[in-house]
Amino acid sequence: MSGVGTRIKKARDVLGMTQVVLAKAVGVSQQAVMELESGRAKGTKHCAKFARVLGQDPLWLETGDGRMREAAKARRQSRTEADSHPTDVANFERIPIISLRGPLDNTSAGDGERAAGFTLFATDWLRSITPAPFSQLAVVLVVGDAMEPTLHNGDHALIDTSQINLRREGIYVLRLDDTLMIKRVTMHPATKRVTIGTDNSRYQTYEDLDASNVEALGRVIWIGHALG
Repeated sequence: MSGVGTRIKKARDVLGMTQVVLAKAVGVSQQAVMELESGRAKGTKHCAKFARVLGQDPLWLETGDGRMREAAKARRQSRTEADSHPTDVANFERIPIISLRGPLDNTSAGDGERAAGFTLFATDWLRSITPAPFSQLAVVLVVGDAMEPTLHNGDHALIDTSQINLRREGIYVLRLDDTLMIKRVTMHPATKRVTIGTDNSRYQTYEDLDASNVEALGRVIWIGHALG
């Protein structure tokens, strides 16, 4: 087992906590906990969350330095953390913000190193709108007015980069040659030909396109914008 997974399992066993309970408290799937504890996953970006829930020192949980807290102390620490941080960042996910003017591809959409910044979303809320791994999510900054009135310049569009099959109608981030754009995409059920359009009638609609020539980088699953 991986070092982190081994320590998570030890701390969980000390508290008599099930994988299901731990996963729900941290905001991950039970499968994610199982993969950590079995060693299939070598690490996690949620070490701080695991530490808070388990009442353990984050440094010990992540690196093994120091000692594991005994059950009574771990329970007290866990309750103290919950009481003193009712809206703690442990209950939020940090999602990268990507600009359409910057580089974006299937491997870098959720890559923090390529991000223009980050925004926080409540873990429970994110899980209520998508089952996708949080690492597959990114926020795209909308540029221009082509998708008005649905999307406005400067809006935030949350995309799921695992949804790239154009058979599902929706708004997608597309790459055409070296240009990135947000467009509404529909596919004819019989011919499988694609139509790329905008919600602003002043812009051209492109019809009867070969789907293999259209590269989707993710589907918009949530929109955030200010009311004027």
